[in-house]
Amino acid sequence: MILKKQSFQIKKVKQTEKNWLLYAKGFDKPFELPKESVYGDLPPVWKFPWQYHTLNIRTIADFAVYAEMDGLVLFNLPESQYPEQAKKEIARLRKIEEDYAQLEKEYADSLKTQLTEYLPQVPTANELEDSISEFPVCWQQYLKMLLPMQYRDADSRQRLYLMYWLVSIANRLYKRHIDTESFIDVGWAILDFMVHNQAVYDLTDVLVDEIENNLDHRNSEAFAFYFEARVELRRVLPQAPQRLEIELIKILCRLLENYAEDLALLQRRRPYTLFGQTMATDKESYRFLRKKMKLPKFTSLIIEKQFTDEEINDFHPNY
Repeated sequence: MILKKQSFQIKKVKQTEKNWLLYAKGFDKPFELPKESVYGDLPPVWKFPWQYHTLNIRTIADFAVYAEMDGLVLFNLPESQYPEQAKKEIARLRKIEEDYAQLEKEYADSLKTQLTEYLPQVPTANELEDSISEFPVCWQQYLKMLLPMQYRDADSRQRLYLMYWLVSIANRLYKRHIDTESFIDVGWAILDFMVHNQAVYDLTDVLVDEIENNLDHRNSEAFAFYFEARVELRRVLPQAPQRLEIELIKILCRLLENYAEDLALLQRRRPYTLFGQTMATDKESYRFLRKKMKLPKFTSLIIEKQFTDEEINDFHPNY
């Protein structure tokens, strides 16, 4: 339930027969709190005259349902004591939340259905383990932890192949945008891919249709990476239904953001000599830092399982 939260500095407290009057800094009119609702007297703690009391309140339809002063609860009203206007507002908000939750469920269910129908079209990857070993080290552990999926059922194998192809696209896009390994470039890559991620985060098939039909949107820098990722996706994989394609691009953006963070961590925390030379290989350094990495815990619509710290620590790939 969404409540309006407010915080005030109270400089003076007065009382009438029925209410406490709280005079807040910057306000001429006092806040009125019913005495019958407040626990004890106000203010709840003593302060010097030049000090302020901190009042935090939560309201629904301009009715205060919760208040605390100086960290002590003044009242927390049960819903049965709300006025009729507040109850109607709660009912309205709950209906919106229920409708939105239903739409989210229907959208998620449709994505799962489209993915199930799409998976048999995903091409296999020959010499998969050898191909994974050719990726930069920060991609490797996550994919190698997924390798046992190829020995399970057909659905698991196809999910593994799809994840492999997405990583190959993400790796290509990273190299295209960040073509050096300098500390500055690698560090800025995190922000760069966070921005791309945010640009596609709220996209739906309806919004993409609007972007496609509006030249200003289509040519906007904000959506440039979306179209770039879509070209690469269609270059490597069979074209997916639009809704699923948007989700795959979102997964690509998340992969890139996580990879950028992992690579920056590897560069920052690996051991160096006094002369700035590395004291260990990429793989040796990665083993030391693997529990702090993001990609080994990456989850998505394609593979929902999240590896635990223990599983990541106990996994020793044959690099």
